[in-house]
Amino acid sequence: MASTLTDLNNFDLLAVTGEDAAKFLQGQLTCDIDKVSQTQSVQGAYCDINGRVIADMRVLASESGYLLLSARGMGYSLKKILEKYVVFSKASISSLTSSWERYGVYGPAATQTIRDLFAAVPEQPHEVLSRSDAIVIRLPDTQPRYEILMSAANDELRDQLEELGITDDLEEWELAEIRQGIVHITPDTQDSYTPQLLNYDVTGVIDFKKGCFPGQEIVARMHYRAPAKKRLYRASVVGMRVSADSMVMAGGESIGEIISVAMSEAGNYEMLVILPCDLVDQKSALELRNAGGDVGESRAHKAMLQILDLPKQSS
Repeated sequence: MASTLTDLNNFDLLAVTGEDAAKFLQGQLTCDIDKVSQTQSVQGAYCDINGRVIADMRVLASESGYLLLSARGMGYSLKKILEKYVVFSKASISSLTSSWERYGVYGPAATQTIRDLFAAVPEQPHEVLSRSDAIVIRLPDTQPRYEILMSAANDELRDQLEELGITDDLEEWELAEIRQGIVHITPDTQDSYTPQLLNYDVTGVIDFKKGCFPGQEIVARMHYRAPAKKRLYRASVVGMRVSADSMVMAGGESIGEIISVAMSEAGNYEMLVILPCDLVDQKSALELRNAGGDVGESRAHKAMLQILDLPKQSS
C-alpha cells in the first residue's frame, strides 16, 4: 500500500477573530494559546465549571485569528457557549464548516504524498504547514499520518486528491486513533466525562501551566491530589465481535465502559475503554461479554480482554 486518503468530513470548524481573540481563548480553553502559531497547532478542550468536558478541539492559527476544529455536531454547542462570554471582548465567533473540507492521509508513502501535493512536509507531531487555502497537520503516531484541511473553493487541490482516490471507510483511521489513545467528544458524549477519565490530563490536552479556565480548580485537584481511580486504556479481544454495547466484566460485575472500537488488520477488535486502575494494575482477569447474538453467529459471546500499551504519556 502506498498511501490511503480518507474522507474526514465529519467535523465542525469555528473561527475566532479580532484583536482580543488570543486573550479570550486563553481564558476559556484548557490549552495554552500562546503555543499556537502558523507552524504549530495544539489540542485543547472546553470544560464546564464542574470540570466535565463539553468539547475537545484542535486549535490552529489563521490569518485573522484562530480556528477550532472539533467533531461534527460540536461546533454549534461550542459557539453557543463561547458567545456568552465573547461579548466582553473585542472578538467574534463564526462557523466555517460549510466552506472547508478535511481529509486524512496515512500509510507508508503518506509523507511522499504530502510532499508531492504541497512541496513540503510538517515533520513533528502537531506541526502545521499552512497556506491561505489549505492546512496540513502532522498527527502524533508511530507511522506518518496527516490531516488536510482545505478550502472548499480549492478545486485544483480537490482534483489532485480525487486522482489519488478517496475512501469513506473510516475503520483504519479509527484504529489509528485508538492506538494513539485519542478520544473526541461528540454530542452523545458531551458533558459525560472528566478530563482524567479520558487521559486528557496526561496527554497534553490540559495545560496546567497556562492559567485559569472554566473548571480549572476541580480538574487540577483531581490530577494532583489523588491517584486516578479510573482511566482510559487500550485493549483487544480475539474471536469475538465487539460493539459499544459489549460489557466489560470482572468477578461477575460490569466494571468498564467502551468508548471506541475498530477492527484490526488481523480481524480482531481493538478498543479504548475506561477501566478501574487498580484492576488493571493488579492484572485482574477482565472479560468482554455480549448480551446475545444472531442465530448461527460464529463468533463467541465472551472473551478475555487483553490490555495493550498506549503511547508514552507525559504530565
